[in-house]
Amino acid sequence: MPKLIPQWLWPSLTLSSQPPADSPQHQWLQSQRDKVNQGSWSAQSDVALEEARRLFDAEQERRRGADSKAGLYLAAITALMPILATILPSLWGENISKTLAGTLLVIFICALIYLMRAGFWALQTIKTSATAQLGAGDIADSFSSDKPEEQLVKQLLRAVIYNYNGTNQKISCIKMTHEYLLRSFFCFVVFLAVRAVWPVAAWTFIHIHNEIVTPLMSCLQ
Repeated sequence: MPKLIPQWLWPSLTLSSQPPADSPQHQWLQSQRDKVNQGSWSAQSDVALEEARRLFDAEQERRRGADSKAGLYLAAITALMPILATILPSLWGENISKTLAGTLLVIFICALIYLMRAGFWALQTIKTSATAQLGAGDIADSFSSDKPEEQLVKQLLRAVIYNYNGTNQKISCIKMTHEYLLRSFFCFVVFLAVRAVWPVAAWTFIHIHNEIVTPLMSCLQ
């Protein structure tokens, strides 16, 4: 079914906890698991362990970074709401034309909808999700085996692979938050521009109509 609203106007993203079994992403993850299970790092176990720790820490940092950005965005959106509420009464003043008030109201509502949608995606980002973390039992099992360092490498890499989906979803959600915040910011810029330019444009239109169009029409009659 074709999308009725284009992506540039209303970005959309479908989240799924697990990719389908026949999807390229699932096949890639399975191939990564097979390589880890079949791999052997006995000759360079210290190097492999260091790299596995680096990958594990990098994935954890990606996750924490997305959560931190989402928290900042939510705080900013929450702080903006009372400020935006003070704008509405000024749209219905006696000295403002109904056309201008209606135009500003439509732009304001669009900006507010985008802002609320950005908040929704920020909440999706910080939503609690399953993550793999090595515990005391995993480390004990690794060092109880014949090749403790190699077993620990496999445990770390399995955790990294397991966390890929959840971390990538958080990154996707924070990108959607960016998209909606940008559209909200653009709407507010348009709102301010229309409010600033409208009186000048109205005066110019009336001046041209009275000084040029009306005399010209009188001459043609």
